[in-house]
Amino acid sequence: MASNDPDRRFLHRRLLPPLNALRMFEAVARRSSFTQAAAELGITQAAVSRQIKRLEEEIGVVLFQRHHRTIELTRPGARLHQVVRRSLDEIAAAVDAMRDPRGEPTLAISVSPYFSSTWLTPRLPAFSRLHPKIGLSLHHSYHPPDYRREAFDLGINWGDGRWKGIVAEKVLTGALAPMLSPRLLRRRKSLQPADLLGFTLLYEFDIAHWRAWLAEAGIDLPDGAKSLRIDDSHALRQAALDGQGVALFFWGLAQRDLATGRLVQPFAARLEHGDQYFLNYPRHAIRRREVKLFRNWLTAEIRRNPYA
Repeated sequence: MASNDPDRRFLHRRLLPPLNALRMFEAVARRSSFTQAAAELGITQAAVSRQIKRLEEEIGVVLFQRHHRTIELTRPGARLHQVVRRSLDEIAAAVDAMRDPRGEPTLAISVSPYFSSTWLTPRLPAFSRLHPKIGLSLHHSYHPPDYRREAFDLGINWGDGRWKGIVAEKVLTGALAPMLSPRLLRRRKSLQPADLLGFTLLYEFDIAHWRAWLAEAGIDLPDGAKSLRIDDSHALRQAALDGQGVALFFWGLAQRDLATGRLVQPFAARLEHGDQYFLNYPRHAIRRREVKLFRNWLTAEIRRNPYA
């Protein structure tokens, strides 16, 4: 019979193992790996192993059978995992409900500006048709958010993907290619890579990208070359459309302009410089149903039609 004595109930709660140890236990049990759990939590494998051993000593049971290269839950470990997993999911659901008092789940997404306007936003009605009860809030930034301090659920951002404690999954190539207005080519019978030096070289990030693309074509970028940095993708695209020069631009996000002839890519060579567009999220976020649904939808869209 359950006790109605609040002091007795409080004493029972005080006997709980440390919540951080339970969180580590859940990650190890779910992944069947100390190494993968440590990577998810952003700590060392040794720290995870110590916490699990202390947890086993505190409750007096063995939770995992350790084999040479694998681990598996014992019967008591499996029972505890079911309870801990369900409890963590219920805590996450309660926090989500408090974030939105109407009870409607909302995803806060950080997304690179040009990727948002060109690739993501035109496709969002399809997501809303599939999941009408999930609200979306977009915030524009090239860089992934600081998930420890900012209230974001996930991001689609630009960079090298090596972000500590963050899962990064490539969404779109970051390759750059020279593009220009077709009217700049009307009086030319042919165009060679060296001829690009006769135009103003437009770019967004670093003149070193132009230097690298030309070097791959066997051309040195002279010190006096005409160039213009435009640190906004929309403005850079517009400058190319207006015939102000040749832009080193996002190949993956220019396919519609190339297909319709608004821009011309005179050479097939593309510069792969290391930065890409990545879906990213903190490792624990994928437990949320809404995050998982958005990730699955995005992955399907990429497979169906990756470019814009």
